[in-house]
Amino acid sequence: MDLRYVRYAMAIARAGSLRRAAAALHIAQPTLSEQLRALEKEIGVELFSRSSSGVQLTEAGEAFLAQATVAVDAFERAVAAARSKGETARLGVADGLADVVARLLSQVHGGRLRVAPMGTAEQIVSIADGTLQAGLGYAPGSLPRGVARMLIHRFPVHALLHREHHLAAHETVSLADLAAEPLVMPESDAVAGARRFLEGFVRHRLHPRLGPSAATHDLVISMVREGAGYALCVREGTTIPDTLVFTPIKEDVPPLEVVFLWNRQSEVQELVSAARHLARSG
Repeated sequence: MDLRYVRYAMAIARAGSLRRAAAALHIAQPTLSEQLRALEKEIGVELFSRSSSGVQLTEAGEAFLAQATVAVDAFERAVAAARSKGETARLGVADGLADVVARLLSQVHGGRLRVAPMGTAEQIVSIADGTLQAGLGYAPGSLPRGVARMLIHRFPVHALLHREHHLAAHETVSLADLAAEPLVMPESDAVAGARRFLEGFVRHRLHPRLGPSAATHDLVISMVREGAGYALCVREGTTIPDTLVFTPIKEDVPPLEVVFLWNRQSEVQELVSAARHLARSG
């Protein structure tokens, strides 16, 4: 039996007339009448009684559509489930979060997933327009409607210094001391990064000295190793060369916040559950 004919019968029952049903379905009324007759012939009973005022379900029609509606709903759910398993979901990941995405993916056991390197701002735009289903990035200031976020972890900001740097010998370092040194930052997520890192200086009426920028967090580490300056964007716990050291900052600096972003309309419940697990485990 063609489910399309069953859906047509359901539309006729809702409309109460062949004319209104044909208009709602955007097909010609004679075509709809012909397909209804074909369905009734296949079943062997009349589903509707016809009159000049419209159509009305017969007792047999009511019994048929009550069960057919359940069957059609179940079929549509089955199709949606199959498509969700067959489709490849895209997860955007901001630079410097390789270890976080590895922990997230360790909690995902089904479905197909493609990881795409992508800055946080680009993730938000792509999630909003539906070309990206979810992402891992750094906390944005605001989000468009339809894009949800979940805080995964807050990381305290420490200064990444070369061991031979004159500030590296101190147990803690002040923002005033750091402001005189060149600050190396990644180009990826540069606007959000600048806002996070510079806010601490501005609170204390300091003007940091901006040093060279690097395309990635890995290059930031390399530049600090080569003596180009210090960094704040590299999270403590990240693998670094023995020649570098993380030094706590005396003043309060807004922490690095890693967030999971997703489209509320996307079928990414397993990813959302994995992100919640990650957030709880810290």
